[in-house]
Amino acid sequence: MKRSEAEAKYKWDFSHLYPHTEAWKEDLEKLTKTIPAFENYKGKLDKKEEFLAYLDFNQQVDLLVNKLAQFLHYGDVDTSNQVYQELEGLLMTEFQKINVATAFLAPEIKTIGENQVLNWLEEDGKYHKYRYGLKMFFKDAPHILEDRDEELLSKVSRSRGHSSGLYDTLAYADRTDQMIDYHGEKRPLTTSLMMEISEDSDPVKDQKLRQEASHLFTKNFSDHKHSFASIYEGILLASTESTKLRNYKSALEASLIGDSIPTEVYFKLLEVGKKNVHLFKNYHQFLKDYFKLDKFYPTDRQLKMVTDYNRTFSVEEAQSLIREALKVLGPEYIENLAIAWSDHHIDYFEDTNKRDGAYSSGGAKLNPIILMNWDDKLNSVHTLAHESGHSVHTLLADANQPYPLSEYPIVLAEVASTINEHLLFDYMYKSAQTKEEKIYLLQQRIFDLLSTFTRQIQFAAFEHEAHELVEKGQPLTADILAKLFKNVQNEYGYDVFDEVDAQKLGYGWPRISHFFHSPYYVYKYAIDLVASYKLYHDIKEGNTATTLNFLKAGGHKEPLEILKDAGVDFTKEETYQPLIDGIQEYLEELKALTNA
Repeated sequence: MKRSEAEAKYKWDFSHLYPHTEAWKEDLEKLTKTIPAFENYKGKLDKKEEFLAYLDFNQQVDLLVNKLAQFLHYGDVDTSNQVYQELEGLLMTEFQKINVATAFLAPEIKTIGENQVLNWLEEDGKYHKYRYGLKMFFKDAPHILEDRDEELLSKVSRSRGHSSGLYDTLAYADRTDQMIDYHGEKRPLTTSLMMEISEDSDPVKDQKLRQEASHLFTKNFSDHKHSFASIYEGILLASTESTKLRNYKSALEASLIGDSIPTEVYFKLLEVGKKNVHLFKNYHQFLKDYFKLDKFYPTDRQLKMVTDYNRTFSVEEAQSLIREALKVLGPEYIENLAIAWSDHHIDYFEDTNKRDGAYSSGGAKLNPIILMNWDDKLNSVHTLAHESGHSVHTLLADANQPYPLSEYPIVLAEVASTINEHLLFDYMYKSAQTKEEKIYLLQQRIFDLLSTFTRQIQFAAFEHEAHELVEKGQPLTADILAKLFKNVQNEYGYDVFDEVDAQKLGYGWPRISHFFHSPYYVYKYAIDLVASYKLYHDIKEGNTATTLNFLKAGGHKEPLEILKDAGVDFTKEETYQPLIDGIQEYLEELKALTNA
């Protein structure tokens, strides 16, 4: 179903935020009027009363910005809609003005000193909620520049960050449907049709069809590969410039410091991933043998072993399954799940110019919203469970932590979402009625775990090496990036596949939007899967309290400390072993089922 054909309840409605764009512009005007007020604090923050007043004022501005930004997600349901492009441009203009007007803040607060600031906060319980954020501020204080330098960087921040917006325009707004011959008719190659071809086409007879579909599906990226390479290089150049200006050792350190993640944790993840590429290789070698294929290509990796498992799911059926699977977490969780699923809070169905993928967004006392692209298949059920995990995390954190401590960092976000995936699999697998259904579910389970662990580690290695090239002053071209991506893929297990003309496989690396929007993000998927697998085992043993406490913790202290409270320590290699063992056990069980 296309979004345009869906009932209103399956679509976003942000009228509770603003009834129309004119009301949004009225709030934007309020934001504009706050900007001169920041200047009133300049040179006065060394006085306790002024400093505390600033904290209150700044929070009000933050909440207003968050509300304005939430409304602009409307633009993702039709990226060609210039109304929301214009509104986003207006907000970015005001946001840049705020950055310029507040450039004095960081250097001035740095001068006051950590001890003085923290003492002020201790003297009034109302302001304890700012303690953690300011401790983190002073941890990063050595990288804060002088007033004039900060102001200059603020003035050029919008132009320096423009490249990521160009990516969206090229990847989504300018995209056109590609047509493919399928079952005797010309059809637009939508995301759902691409999935159908990848999973359900004939393993032997349709190898070329899958390659053609992959080529067409990524044609927009291959046709504009030089543009995407240039955009990516621009993003990395800006990142590298900032790294040098602020005297970080690397872009990696600069990206991780906000979450207090040591670079050693990142490299440990890459090391563990490379050490365990056999998981990826063993699974795909098993598929090659199972389908009796002479050649096995990356376009064959999503083939389903059970071809007559054609179960589809309506939104309501998926919600029922997920609700039953998550009941083990208790009534408080289920109550918040119902809030996350309220009508108009989720935009379900795909459309031509709708943003790909899925996300949950919210917090700061705003109910979370979800964007996805429903295709009636199991993948959509998984996606809804995943994104609902984010939304419930947001709701529980908001309910149990004051703002801004309710704002959990992204490095914790994927723990909540993947716990839901683990529990959903358990419920559906135990409820399966036939051996064929168990095989289908088990294969999907292995694929998802490998995609979240092995593949995301591979992506993390690629973007780190791309950053290093730029940091060394080397140019990035379309061919250099394509070669780098292929080499890293092979290091992390892709050499299990047979070689094929790259033109037949498509041009895939620019499809990873996180490379463009959130550098050094993808590692979080892998590392959080490790953490969620531990919590999932706690739940199976009857301990739900650890998980609920984690969800309620928000971001009230350093992420690794919150995870240690949940029994997770990424510096220890044994932390990764349960997930690694679990994937291997699932593969052995799959082999046993197919031989039975």
